[in-house]
Amino acid sequence: MDLAKFAYDAPYPEPKVEEPNRHYAEILLDDYAGYASEFTAIALYSYQHFISDVKHRDFADLIIGIAQVEMKHLDLLGTTIYLLGALPKYRGSYTTYGQYWNGYFVNYDKDLKDMIKIDIQSEKEAIKNYKRHIEMIDDRYVKKLLERIILDEEKHIKLLKDYLDRKF
Repeated sequence: MDLAKFAYDAPYPEPKVEEPNRHYAEILLDDYAGYASEFTAIALYSYQHFISDVKHRDFADLIIGIAQVEMKHLDLLGTTIYLLGALPKYRGSYTTYGQYWNGYFVNYDKDLKDMIKIDIQSEKEAIKNYKRHIEMIDDRYVKKLLERIILDEEKHIKLLKDYLDRKF
């Protein structure tokens, strides 16, 4: 699968940090495996891929492509969290009160139109969180990474909206 169709056309910055900072790592844990996180997006999109594969093959292909880009984000965030001085465990921070990731974070809707709307809303929520975290983090390398991830999330919204418009 050509992931270029699902990601913004620009390289990712190399994960690095100005210096270790556990507070910043805690902030990023919410993006990594919190309620509205990359890990949740991967689980949601995988679920949707499995249940759509027979009746809506085109959607299944779209959503698994987006999920693979989210896996790249998870990798970049996990490395950055570790560089900041924390372990990239599958848990959130502030949004989950430090609790580990849970399958209840996934919306298990089965209606295609509803799934797409949920996906668009999830991508918007991720962007909102990334923008808020950019304001909270004073590390130029981490900010650059989050800004680049936002570009992918914006592309995902466009792809999903285009699909929704074509189908409905």
